[in-house]
Amino acid sequence: MSIDAANLIKAAVPEAEGRSARIISQNVSDHRDPNFLSKDFPRKPPKLYLTAESDEFDAVTIAEWQAEGFDVEYLPMGNGGDEYLQKLRGLRGNEMSSFEIFGIVAYGDAAAMCLEHYHIMDNNPDFKLKLLIAYYPTAIPDPKGQFPNNISALVHLIAGEDVGVTKQSQMIGIQGKRRTTHKTIQPGIGTGGLLSLAYPSYTYQAQPGFAEHDLDEYDMISAGLAWSRSLAAARRAMGQTVDLEPVWEENVQGKFFTRNLKPTMSSYTTHKSPHVTYIPTLTGGIGADELEEFYSQYFGNPKSLKLTLLSRTIGADRIVDEIHVRFKHTQEMPWILPGVPATQKRVQILVVSIVTMRGGKLYHEHVYWDQASVLYQIGALDPDVAPEAARKLGIEKLPIVGSAAASRVLKGWDPEEEGEADNDLIAGWHDGDDGVNDQPQKSEQADDKDNQGLKKPEEKVVRNPEEKVVKKSEEKVVKKPEEKAGKEPEEKVSKQPEEKGGEKPEEGQGS
Repeated sequence: MSIDAANLIKAAVPEAEGRSARIISQNVSDHRDPNFLSKDFPRKPPKLYLTAESDEFDAVTIAEWQAEGFDVEYLPMGNGGDEYLQKLRGLRGNEMSSFEIFGIVAYGDAAAMCLEHYHIMDNNPDFKLKLLIAYYPTAIPDPKGQFPNNISALVHLIAGEDVGVTKQSQMIGIQGKRRTTHKTIQPGIGTGGLLSLAYPSYTYQAQPGFAEHDLDEYDMISAGLAWSRSLAAARRAMGQTVDLEPVWEENVQGKFFTRNLKPTMSSYTTHKSPHVTYIPTLTGGIGADELEEFYSQYFGNPKSLKLTLLSRTIGADRIVDEIHVRFKHTQEMPWILPGVPATQKRVQILVVSIVTMRGGKLYHEHVYWDQASVLYQIGALDPDVAPEAARKLGIEKLPIVGSAAASRVLKGWDPEEEGEADNDLIAGWHDGDDGVNDQPQKSEQADDKDNQGLKKPEEKVVRNPEEKVVKKSEEKVVKKPEEKAGKEPEEKVSKQPEEKGGEKPEEGQGS
């Protein structure tokens, strides 16, 4: 038997007529929940409304949301006021969808009106609005007031910008007095600009308009951060599940293992110009043609190359891999050692690959590693031999390590505790230690020297007149003439002449 709990409550409480009743808890599955049906059930793209003041909107942003699987429609704000609010009340989801839920991404003044309107519980009576994202609104609701729990809200604010703060007390069906004050948005905490409001909010060091590609205020870094957060919020609210791993693994398989570039090239987006950059050497390619040329002609690797995935982090539009890479440098490798002939040296390093996706395809990849460690391991850089320019700066030894970093992360270092750092390069860190912690690092450095074909310098010895062999580093003991065996040398005391009258001059007086 199906029970309409909302209408039942309204019938039991006649004075609630015209107000929204909400089910706080129930023991049965909610058929309106997008996750009620299996993920294989045919679905229409979720509806997403973009809204701002202008009659037309940034075509690139619209295309990006469409590429992520949303049915996008632009809603101009027009003259605002009641006319705009009436438009908001008339919004509906995709009528061909099973649930007709929808989301709103609003900008500027339109964002301010949407935030204030939907912060009131009764303005989403059928619970169809699931998502509300606001970019640089000119006003925000009470920072201590939560949105109705059926709406996932996300607000992107400008640090240092003055905004209106609207407070309005409310009960179910009853709205109190509306008050608006103005406050300056303070930078959020950490590097991400997180604010401690009742609804998810972030700040950006940018100008209003930073997320719109067709404006002079567009800021690539801020727009990218906000996009990742917005896409993640939209997918959670709309019940979207997108598996990014298969397309990334096809890319890796083709360029590193099978050398079949067809799946590699097909993994790149055609929506934008894809690009790959190996950051330490600035090698790679921009656009599909350059990438195909780079991977077919300049990405050769020796058969000894081995990749070990240490960790993988997957976001809404990003994959971050931490990889242990090792190889014997038996051929030229332009992506990591451009212009360097084969050295026959063994190398192991840690590589971090950050892949950004658009519409389920690779948009760009940034790859990082420690190039100084690579040069050290092939014998092109010796930390014990500082260049003249470094010596002029007072640097006697280059603060770099060889294979130790990669080896320790892969295999561990101390079996009795976790962690890899030994702080051997920090002067004074081991003062007072027994020296036990120094040994592993020295051993690893010796392995790098052996790999380079460099022998350790032989320990010099000297012979004293009695032909006893002693190490040069040992402290030489010289007997003083007055020192006799078994006796401590007497301490010489310098006697001062006695003052006249047996008294010392008082402080402040002359002698």
